[in-house]
Amino acid sequence: MRRPLTHGLAFLCSIVLVAGASSAAAAADGEGRRAHHVDCRATGGRANGSPTHPWRTLDQVNSLALDAGDRLLFARGSRCTGTLTPKGAGRPGHPLVIGAYGEGAKPVIDGAGAPDAVLLHNTEWVEVSGLEITNAGNPGRNKRGVHVLLDDYGTGTHYRLTDLDIHDVLGDDTKHIGGSAGILFSVTGSTVETRFDDVRVEGNTLRTVDREGIYFASSWNNRPVITDYDPAGPRWLPATRVVVRGNTLEDLGGDGIVMTATDGALVERNVVRGFQRRSAGYNAGIWPWNADRTVFQYNDVSGGETTRDGMAYDVDEGSFGTVFQYNYSHNNAGGFFLVCTAGGTLGDAVIRYNISQNDRFRGIETCSGSFDDVRFLNNTIYVAPGVSQTVVNENTAQRHEIAFHNNLVVKEGAGKATFALRSGAVTVSDNVLHNVAGAPANPDGSTADPLLTGRGTATGLGDAGAAYALHADSPALGAGAALPDIGDRDFSGNPVPPGTAPSIGAYNGPGVGGPRPTPVEAPPVTPLLSNGGFDNGLTGWATRNAASVADAHEGTKAARLTAPAGGFATVEQSVTGLRPATRYVLSAWIRSDGGSTALGAKGFGGAATAASVSDSEWTLASEEFTTGATSSTATVFCYREQPGTAVCDDMTLRAL
Repeated sequence: MRRPLTHGLAFLCSIVLVAGASSAAAAADGEGRRAHHVDCRATGGRANGSPTHPWRTLDQVNSLALDAGDRLLFARGSRCTGTLTPKGAGRPGHPLVIGAYGEGAKPVIDGAGAPDAVLLHNTEWVEVSGLEITNAGNPGRNKRGVHVLLDDYGTGTHYRLTDLDIHDVLGDDTKHIGGSAGILFSVTGSTVETRFDDVRVEGNTLRTVDREGIYFASSWNNRPVITDYDPAGPRWLPATRVVVRGNTLEDLGGDGIVMTATDGALVERNVVRGFQRRSAGYNAGIWPWNADRTVFQYNDVSGGETTRDGMAYDVDEGSFGTVFQYNYSHNNAGGFFLVCTAGGTLGDAVIRYNISQNDRFRGIETCSGSFDDVRFLNNTIYVAPGVSQTVVNENTAQRHEIAFHNNLVVKEGAGKATFALRSGAVTVSDNVLHNVAGAPANPDGSTADPLLTGRGTATGLGDAGAAYALHADSPALGAGAALPDIGDRDFSGNPVPPGTAPSIGAYNGPGVGGPRPTPVEAPPVTPLLSNGGFDNGLTGWATRNAASVADAHEGTKAARLTAPAGGFATVEQSVTGLRPATRYVLSAWIRSDGGSTALGAKGFGGAATAASVSDSEWTLASEEFTTGATSSTATVFCYREQPGTAVCDDMTLRAL
């Protein structure tokens, strides 16, 4: 009788010992925090989460009921396949920690084509660090690397994503609440007021991700300032205390970092290299949408592809109180900056002390919709040889209230820098606009070479300040206007004392001594008209009753018009590559036999216009016209309608 009892007690003791081993493994420290170890390489035997008997699959891990303060630790050098979606949450002072243990490479979580590699659903007080995360399977499907999701949850507090290596998240071309991203924070539902609070996304690397890099989105985003406002939908309830800092993002299908439905977010010291690489949509480097009081500073964005949008930075609709300062933008196909409202509104944005080097197509671009109170102050824009840029490009005539003051723009060598202003609401003053063609009136400004000490040589945020410092002889030193909202320091950290005239551009330190910089190479002048002096005869001109003659005002030849009775004579040329909504002036020297001869333009998007000359001495005639809102061509002519003879020479066309 005793033997069976002894055997039963021994069996019971073995159960207690196993449970004790598991409990001891999970409650090793003195604060009651349990450590659950995971090694997906382990095989055979029991699994209890101890270092010697770790959990072996994500299914085992996902079935655990984790408590506040628990640690979920993955073995370095291991690889787990599927979706990590832990159950449980932390609490103040006792977060749920997900990380690594042991030696070697970061543990890998491979989503293998699942919608999410890591899904943190309706949880809070969670910290995730030290993992490698990938999700390349089923390319082109909707998927994320890390997805933090609150669905009708209330306020979720305290999220930390740090030191994560996220790569090859080969998702589809969607964004917003359920889109594809490397890191996605999303709020869904409409019943319980839900938002994020106290979020840190710091020190992570993301590469080869489609579509979004780091994206915040929420269904609680309705207010009248956005295009898709739904008065019956969930109200605007922004995430608070959000910081996105020190991340490096490379090879992105779409956007880099996008903040939507946030208030008071800080986005700083991030590097974005290569974005808008595979998306059919419109994408930019770093920007807010429907977000208030966002500060973007010390970021470095480059390699934006396409002009859809392809620029480094953007203030987008529904955003108020936005500050972009001390950022560096370079080598973006779409340009430096977008201000876009579509069907909504935005306002109270200041863009100050930023540097743009070799951004193409446009410096500042607007899109449809009106906005007010956007200030570009003390920025430096450098456009290198072979690069062209429209410094401010209003692509519609809708009202865009932009203040463009104390900025420094330098165009060097081949290519051109221009302005295309249409709304009448862009104010320009106190800028240095060197080698900028067709610039608007610029009161108290200058066109002189500002003597930048290392123009075009910046390689990153760290040396951009030195590259765009001002030489001691620079006319831009102390030449700016003392304006509100220019801040208290410049790009390099030099002070900007309040109430004193700052320097023009992103540098406000003392002038740099030493040899003067080499002069900026002037852009070559490319005439808009071909063979405007007729020295190549009538090549390039369509003619009627015209001939090339040696009776020239200058050069060797001119065009003689001989109109017969009942007929006319003309030379005309179709000109392409003009800027829409831009004033041009056509000039020519004309000598007539006393009858009227017309110099004019047609086919430019407006009614034909012409000046008349009847003098028998050489007379300089000119006529202005403005291209239509979508017109980039015109036909210019020298025309004799009455019988008789006239000579036309040295015809030129230039933008005003």
